[in-house]
Amino acid sequence: MRRRPTFRTWDDYFIPGTTVLRNKLTGPGKPHGETDSDKLRVSEEDIARVRLAELYRQPIDGHFDYPHMKAIHRHIFQDVYDWAGEERVAPVGSFMSKDGHSYYPAGPTLTEAAEAQYRQLADKDLLRGLDQREFVHELAESWGELNVIHSFREGNTRTQFVFFSQLAEQAGYRIESSRFAVGSPLREQFVEARFHSQDTGSNARLEEVLGRAVVPLPRPTSPGTTRPEGPSPSRAVHGVARPGPVAGGRVGGRDSGYGR
Repeated sequence: MRRRPTFRTWDDYFIPGTTVLRNKLTGPGKPHGETDSDKLRVSEEDIARVRLAELYRQPIDGHFDYPHMKAIHRHIFQDVYDWAGEERVAPVGSFMSKDGHSYYPAGPTLTEAAEAQYRQLADKDLLRGLDQREFVHELAESWGELNVIHSFREGNTRTQFVFFSQLAEQAGYRIESSRFAVGSPLREQFVEARFHSQDTGSNARLEEVLGRAVVPLPRPTSPGTTRPEGPSPSRAVHGVARPGPVAGGRVGGRDSGYGR
């Protein structure tokens, strides 16, 4: 029986002596998983695509909180990574940097920041009852902040997309994912807008991009229809500062755009 590796440091995520993530795609001579980064990328994307399709057919029930986000990540990457659904454990003491853009350091700061954002969503009644302009604004604020937190070692964007698409549906809107197809201008603008959010603390560009992909769902016509129930507002949120300048050097990754 394969033994699950332990993840305590940044290096623990990698196959020893390489910069390839440990993975479950083991075989003869590959006790830590696929060692070719290109083959791992292709296999991961193919496997995740199947799991994503499952989630769009049958979404995971949850309260749009941290456990809900983790459950989505776990489902998507359960076949590839042992740490699927788990908050990243590194880097500690310095901000994580991917492609020159900074994310929260691992540890209590990351956990506190993430939980604060989910409490805010609950306090805002999961963005229900808002007109389209208000909804897009609040969606961009939540998405931008959770992206810069970057809870997982890999696969944040795909997980966020499922989470916020499901959130939008229960609030009466749809995020038209087809508008973010590979090669589309809106996809590139989405990536740039998220980087702008990370670098400046402003989610205005992200709001503009999302505004082109959010459409209202048909309104119920039954006179007895009420809005869906959900968790009641939680306690007030205390602000958590975003990362400042990157400290402690650069950490590589592959999760820098939509689809990662």
